[in-house]
Amino acid sequence: MEGPTPVSALIHAATMVNAGVYLVARCNPIFGAVPEVMVIVAAIGIFTAILAASIAFTQTDIKRVLAYSTLSQLGYMFASLGVGAWTAAIFHLMSHGFFKGLLFLGSGSVIHAVDGEQDMRKMGGLARKIPTTYKTMLIGSVAISGVPPLAGFFSKDEILGGALKNGFLWVWAIGFVVAGMTAFYMFRLMGMTFWGPSHVDPEKEKHIHESPSTMTRPLVLLAIPAVFLGLVIGFPPEAGLLHTWLEPVFSATIAASGHAEAAYTFLGIDGVLAIVTTALVASAIVLAWRLFGVDMPSLDLRSQPRPDRVRQLSARPALAFLYRGSSNKWWFDDLNNLLFVVWGGKLANAVFWFDRTVVDGTVNGIGTVTTGAGMRLRRVQTGRVQNYALGIAIGLIAMVVGYYLIAVR
Repeated sequence: MEGPTPVSALIHAATMVNAGVYLVARCNPIFGAVPEVMVIVAAIGIFTAILAASIAFTQTDIKRVLAYSTLSQLGYMFASLGVGAWTAAIFHLMSHGFFKGLLFLGSGSVIHAVDGEQDMRKMGGLARKIPTTYKTMLIGSVAISGVPPLAGFFSKDEILGGALKNGFLWVWAIGFVVAGMTAFYMFRLMGMTFWGPSHVDPEKEKHIHESPSTMTRPLVLLAIPAVFLGLVIGFPPEAGLLHTWLEPVFSATIAASGHAEAAYTFLGIDGVLAIVTTALVASAIVLAWRLFGVDMPSLDLRSQPRPDRVRQLSARPALAFLYRGSSNKWWFDDLNNLLFVVWGGKLANAVFWFDRTVVDGTVNGIGTVTTGAGMRLRRVQTGRVQNYALGIAIGLIAMVVGYYLIAVR
């Protein structure tokens, strides 16, 4: 979270974190030859998707929400690879790179406008003051939510469709839920940041202004593919340009798996899935809008949000534990601290004591004994012939006494 937003946009959204997706996709003949491993990949991917989405629900740092969103979308990609929807995974990788890069850069513009503040609880009402940032981030949020005809809709729809048609009903079901969760937490971010009354520090609010063109121009440029990329390379669904380009890469693995890609039928199962998913996404957006955004009947950006209603909902016994778990990242940080810092530290200290006391002590003890013996024995070597003669005489006497004792017995 301390890194500059351009670094987050490039490395954490579009480049570094996607290397694993590319690796598995490029090694598709190896993974495709072992169906059991594919199931593991799908399971890890879809678990990551829903876990990270659930954590993003309650985060208050604007960049942290986007970071967990990236984890969730990476889970989507790996789930797509695991179910054999290879092209859909690469499609989502490409579309995600554009709209997530847009959102990260947009968060940087927001942070710049509020003088370094990243807590969304101290924002609000920024849509009127930084309109270009607001509009482009709104496009990015709609795209990642999977609203047609933006880029995220086509790639997510193909992932969910591939999971269901390839027999991974459980992956589709969890992915379907994650699609709604994604729309909810993204529009929660938009509501807390841009809608409702301002919660910005009064001293900072006086200086809020739109970012310079060097910051807003990349937002506009990234918003264009976030809107049109799906139509350009992904339409018609499952038969667009990207599928034509990647067909030689994945055709042999798909044929060997026995999961032949059926033609897309809008008036069949594919159309039903697209409509149902879009309806879920729209419902999640409306819910987030009602809880964190504007008064829908008046459609007034300056009307009061619903913080009291949110607090009341999160305070209910049935939801309080879930809210605390999400806010605390399901205690994974505490678990890591317990396992690797506390217990791991104790184990490391015990190993260090054993190494220092037993291992080093044994080696150093042998060296000390050897050195001490040498220091004492060197005194025998005096360089005087009389001492050597005396030593020989004492030795001869000892030999005679010993022989005598043995012979008498």
